Amino acid sequence: MKPLYSYLLVFVLLSLSACEKGGEADTERTLYLRHKGADMPIWVRGNLASDKLVLFLHGGPGDCAMCYRHYLKDLEKDVAVAYWDQRIAGSSSGKVDVKTLNYEQFGEDAYYVVKLLKEQYPHTRIYLLAHSFGVELAWQFLTTRDNQKMVSGLMAVNGTFSTYRWLVQMRAWILREARLQNNAEIQKYAEENPVTRENLGTYKWPELYKRMLDLGGNPVSIYDDKSFVLNYLFASPNTALAQFSHPKAYTDYGDHEIRTYEKSALLKTVQIPVTLFWGKKDGVVPVEIGYETRDLLTQTTPAFVLFEQSYHEPFISETDRFVAEVLKFVK
Repeated sequence: MKPLYSYLLVFVLLSLSACEKGGEADTERTLYLRHKGADMPIWVRGNLASDKLVLFLHGGPGDCAMCYRHYLKDLEKDVAVAYWDQRIAGSSSGKVDVKTLNYEQFGEDAYYVVKLLKEQYPHTRIYLLAHSFGVELAWQFLTTRDNQKMVSGLMAVNGTFSTYRWLVQMRAWILREARLQNNAEIQKYAEENPVTRENLGTYKWPELYKRMLDLGGNPVSIYDDKSFVLNYLFASPNTALAQFSHPKAYTDYGDHEIRTYEKSALLKTVQIPVTLFWGKKDGVVPVEIGYETRDLLTQTTPAFVLFEQSYHEPFISETDRFVAEVLKFVK
């Protein structure tokens, strides 16, 4: 356990890190969280008079938050949205030790982000909207101490609770698709490389992932969307130089940390409202993981929203419906 003065120091830093830029309206507020070497921006936009705030937990790890505002912006008419760039992600900066790129640290960062938002907006209910890796971060946060009491609900979008179960289901997806597409080479590879608890520590999961993409597991690219690209270049605080230099920092995460992720037994402790959003066609995190997640959440009754025409990012391919479903949950 850390000494009390360490927590007091963090609290002081958090208090000093909240600041406002530019506009007079609360709808254009920007906060900063400085913690363990990372300077992480949190852009708060939208309707704060609603007393409801959606905190977007982006994927990756190493992706960005504000760049996806392009698809989430319509939420801001009804509720406030907080876009947080995680450590070594998006526009975050600072001198960050790559050894802090672990689940415990991401969960701790999320705790202080939520704490900061609650201090700034004490009468506002906070809801988590997590996508892909952001879902792993959300489960880490929610199953630590009594953190779930800090938020009013979770919307989990195409993300897993267990690296082992994720790889098992991705391999099963690959086998089904390889047979359907008559791709004997990929089928043979998947058959010869089963995923087990015993080989998880050394399993070459990037090779499996590559074959999933070869079978069309996620053909949607945000960079094919010209309006997204223009928004990214001219209306987003992200810079391409920062964004595309991040992935190399996650080498150790991909080699080691990701293999340890396992929250199956802890999901039964989650009692807040949960909705699971899933792109039915996703090969990255197949819908079967969603069904497994639903079955493990025994202390709550999760709703399940299936996006029939979507892959890994339903907010891209079915934007209007996605926004409507988020508002339905929050309201």
